[in-house]
Amino acid sequence: MSKELIAKLRKAREFDVVIGRMTFTCRRPNDDDAVKWFNGGADISDLTQRNVIGWAGVTEDDVLGNGSSDPVPFHIDLWKEWVADRSDFWQPIAEKLIDAYRAHDEQVKERAKN
Repeated sequence: MSKELIAKLRKAREFDVVIGRMTFTCRRPNDDDAVKWFNGGADISDLTQRNVIGWAGVTEDDVLGNGSSDPVPFHIDLWKEWVADRSDFWQPIAEKLIDAYRAHDEQVKERAKN
């Protein structure tokens, strides 16, 4: 039962960010992660590295710049290595992550009022 509830909690925090023809599945930071980030414990690169959990439309050519057009399955280590050199991904992904967290925070505050 607990594993199912954990999976549901995580799934509820997921959303997509589209950059060009690629889609990156992100997970909104939880409160603990957000506090660390907002207090300077992580930078924008770290935020994007840690909160992307999947992708669609990414090819070997996207990753290598001279590869095939074959789709590449998501792997967290590959993502971290690739995005460390793709600062053009940091801002759009981080903005959506921050927006998602702020929306969540507002919802929590509104529920507390009622």
